[in-house]
Amino acid sequence: MKASLFVSAFLFCASIAVNAQDVNFFRSNGLSAGRSRTQGNITYYYHSNGLSAGRSRTEGNTTYYYDSKGLSAGHSRTQGNITYYYNANGTSAGKSKTEGNTTYYYKSNGMSAGQAKTQGNTTYYYKSNGMSAGRSTSQPKK
Repeated sequence: MKASLFVSAFLFCASIAVNAQDVNFFRSNGLSAGRSRTQGNITYYYHSNGLSAGRSRTEGNTTYYYDSKGLSAGHSRTQGNITYYYNANGTSAGKSKTEGNTTYYYKSNGMSAGQAKTQGNTTYYYKSNGMSAGRSTSQPKK
């Protein structure tokens, strides 16, 4: 029984590794801030210590977010180049607008929350005051 369970778990993990896209996140000081792995329409998020930080599931233009316990953490809906973010209780959490390779983030009150600029497979994140907030590097699907 234990052997077949192990084989099943191994095959499941191996299947996740195929056609997956990994993204590594780094703080502004260069230290790891965690990673994500996308498989199909589900993205799994991990803290830098490897523990689960939650997941998201995308259906059409809507993405649903869940915490590490599987509880709803909110959702986002994309319309054109604007994405609207909502808290778990349905209230606005802000929005983002993408223009070219730059995404601008706004708080629910309309104030700037920062921006992200993508160059190649690296995205650089900036706070609303222009200071670096870190970066992420994506690795192509295997």
